[in-house]
Amino acid sequence: MRVLVTRPETTADTTLRRLALAGHETLLLPLSEAEHLPIRATALAVSSVVATSAEAFRALRQSPDALPSLTRLPVYCVGPATAEAAVDLGFSQVRVGPGDAAGLAELILRDRGGAQTGLLLYLAGTPRLPELETRMTVAGVPLQVRLVYRMRPVVRAPGECSARVQAFDPDAVLFYSREAARQFFSEIAPAMLADRVRILCLGARIADAVPPGCRHVEIAPRPDEDALLALIDA
Repeated sequence: MRVLVTRPETTADTTLRRLALAGHETLLLPLSEAEHLPIRATALAVSSVVATSAEAFRALRQSPDALPSLTRLPVYCVGPATAEAAVDLGFSQVRVGPGDAAGLAELILRDRGGAQTGLLLYLAGTPRLPELETRMTVAGVPLQVRLVYRMRPVVRAPGECSARVQAFDPDAVLFYSREAARQFFSEIAPAMLADRVRILCLGARIADAVPPGCRHVEIAPRPDEDALLALIDA
C-alpha cells in the first residue's frame, strides 16, 4: 500500500521504518515544523509539570539551565510517547495519561484528591486546543502556561504539495493532528484524491477537520500510533 505520512520530519523516522517493515511504500510530506522556545530557570516554583506533546520535551533541551529544577518534579504526560520523551530527558516520576487532554486532566485531579494546592507548569505549544487549561481552571487548579514550542507551516512553492500528492497517488493518508489535516486540505481538494483513498486519523477531532467529499475517513480506536497503523491492515 502507498501511505502518505503528514508528520513533522523530526518525528517521522520511527513511523516510516514501521511502515517499510510492513511492506508499505511511503511518502513523507511534513506540513509543519517545530520552533523551540527556550525558557528561563527563574520563577519555576512549581509542584509538578504537565505536557500534552512529546515535542515539549524535545523543546526543553533548548533550556538546559531549567532542566535540573524540572526533572526532579513529578510530570504528567498525555500518553506513552510523551512519557517516553520525558524519561529520555531525565524525568523519573512520570504519570501517563490515556492519550487525550480530557483523560490527562482526570488523572491530575484524581492524584490531587481535591487538595487545590501546588502550581502546575504546563509546557505548552501552539496552536493547541484549550481543553486541559479549561478543565484545570474549572477545577480551581493553579496552572502556569509556558510556551516552549510553536508549530509553523512548512513553506513550499505554489502547487508543490498537490503535485507531490498526485504523483505519489496514495492509498492512505495518515493524520496525527487537526492542524495537519486542516493544512493538507487547504491545498488538496478531496476531488484531487482517488475515491479509494483512506483518510486515517489519530482521533475524532482530527477527523472533524477533514472536509466533506472524502469517502473513507477512519478513526483510530485509541489515540496512539499502534492503533492508527493497525487501521491500515484492518
